[in-house]
Amino acid sequence: MAEYTRLTPETIASLLSCYDLGTVTDMTPLAGGLANSSIKITTVSGTYTLTVCDEKNAREIDCLTRVVAYLDKQGIPTPRVIPARSGDLFIMHDSRPVYIKEFLPGQVREDLSFSMLSQVGEVLADLHRLDPPPEIPQQFPYGMGAFSEIFEMRLDHPYVDWLRQKIGFLQSALDPAMEKGLIHGDLFWDNLVFTHDILVAVLDFEEACHYYKLYDIGMCAIGCCARDERLSMARIASLVQGYEQRCPLTHTEKKQLKIFIEYAGVAASFWRFRQYHVRHPDPTRQNSHLELSSRADQVHAMDDREFLDRVFTSD
Repeated sequence: MAEYTRLTPETIASLLSCYDLGTVTDMTPLAGGLANSSIKITTVSGTYTLTVCDEKNAREIDCLTRVVAYLDKQGIPTPRVIPARSGDLFIMHDSRPVYIKEFLPGQVREDLSFSMLSQVGEVLADLHRLDPPPEIPQQFPYGMGAFSEIFEMRLDHPYVDWLRQKIGFLQSALDPAMEKGLIHGDLFWDNLVFTHDILVAVLDFEEACHYYKLYDIGMCAIGCCARDERLSMARIASLVQGYEQRCPLTHTEKKQLKIFIEYAGVAASFWRFRQYHVRHPDPTRQNSHLELSSRADQVHAMDDREFLDRVFTSD
């Protein structure tokens, strides 16, 4: 089982020696990072985020940094990756990829207003209108195809039975003909940066891939539209309204959105369960999957007509 990298001053100095960033004036560890180790670094030339990737290999980070460079050229607001002296977009440290990106000032807000959610929807639609770069993965890394990992371990846990039931429903209800494209895949509130309530950056494209666009909207609903630990249909409506300003949904897509929101909630809960029960057991986080599985159950229990009426209020 891998351990997260400890970024000592000596390690940081060694890594920075591969870059032309100037003299360091301040260093601050960054909270979060459930699969990475990151630190905010200020130098005479600017402020940056240095990330050591604990669970992504060189091939995956090569793809990530190329995608981020592509998004920057296409006008998607995301921090620019800083090349090393060699011109490479990432380097290696103890067999782990490392990359540096610019640090954009602003605030991460958990309780997003309706206006902020509408902006998120617009940027998500802009992303979905781009042609996927050729190197992008063709499957979402912790979608239904990954769930079997838990079953094969034969764990005696109620979550395993719940997950098996959800797979049965999703396989029967999800329409595989829904359109695919370039998606972010993990657009939770902590991957969004705002300045004066204006969206200025979308972070962490590590799960970007060629997958269902509705899944991306669904994951954003799961990760950005909850209030008091429950999904807010009014907030999902604001997200979708912003999205439809750029990319109107078809009648079939509107009917399928409820299912894809549930799918996203199941997949996100699966990631947390696998992370804190299997890959990196952590007693303090072993129930964190319940927050997301309950959101999946909430949307599942909602009547289809009620969902459409509350999310697509103008229909």
